[in-house]
Amino acid sequence: MTVVLTLIRKNLLDSRWLLAICGSALFGLCWIFVYAARRAEVGIVGEGSNRRMGMLRGMGGASMDFSSAAIEVAYWNIPLFTLLFAVWAIARGSIAVAGEIEKGTMDLVMSRPVDRSSFLASQVLTALLGLILMGGSMLAGTLVGSHYNVLIAPASAATLCKPVLNLIAFGWAIFGYTFLLSTFDLVRWRPNLISSVATLAGYIALVLSTIPPLDVKWLEKFSIFKAYDPVEAVVKGENLVFNIGLLGGIGLAGVVLGFLIFSRRDLPAGS
Repeated sequence: MTVVLTLIRKNLLDSRWLLAICGSALFGLCWIFVYAARRAEVGIVGEGSNRRMGMLRGMGGASMDFSSAAIEVAYWNIPLFTLLFAVWAIARGSIAVAGEIEKGTMDLVMSRPVDRSSFLASQVLTALLGLILMGGSMLAGTLVGSHYNVLIAPASAATLCKPVLNLIAFGWAIFGYTFLLSTFDLVRWRPNLISSVATLAGYIALVLSTIPPLDVKWLEKFSIFKAYDPVEAVVKGENLVFNIGLLGGIGLAGVVLGFLIFSRRDLPAGS
């Protein structure tokens, strides 16, 4: 256990700038979104209310009920928001094995009394801890923003935890398949590229499935973005357990398969 904790500390130190930038950006964005939610609430009862409500409906989806909580988290659907989680998940997944081999640090770590399971466990726990800290930044930014921007019925911390968990599960799923690709490879750029393309393709598939003239609704079945629905999580929560389970299952499958592959593969000399 001491070995795993030491490696986690090392991994967090190596990724501190990326984690700090992502966490700070999420904190600031959530604060701004609360301000935007306040402006939206004022706009709904003023001139141009139909247009503003149409915009919010488009952002929030079918579950949008125009409550303060729903308006707040509707902004969490913008691509930049999910991109920050994807960047962390792909970065940590690709460096887990392929990145360490490419840097030449794998030999140094494995020459110590460190078994392969402990090494991989530290990589997985580092990624998960980072996702949790980023989720905490979102929660903190929203609560601080609610303190300085008066909403009609601001979401409680318990309510906000639901979409936060959904987004953490989303990042975990991306980490899972990136981690799996990393355990196969010797260089970091291939897992980075494949995972980035797969994630982008999932987003494009979801967008295309929402365009009626194209009649490609079935494309959403191939997108992990379909399982990320923050507005539904705070308004109804009927699909939350299923969405988190699906995303968590994808991530877990990638991690388990990655463990099996790494335990059997030969590591290159001089890695």
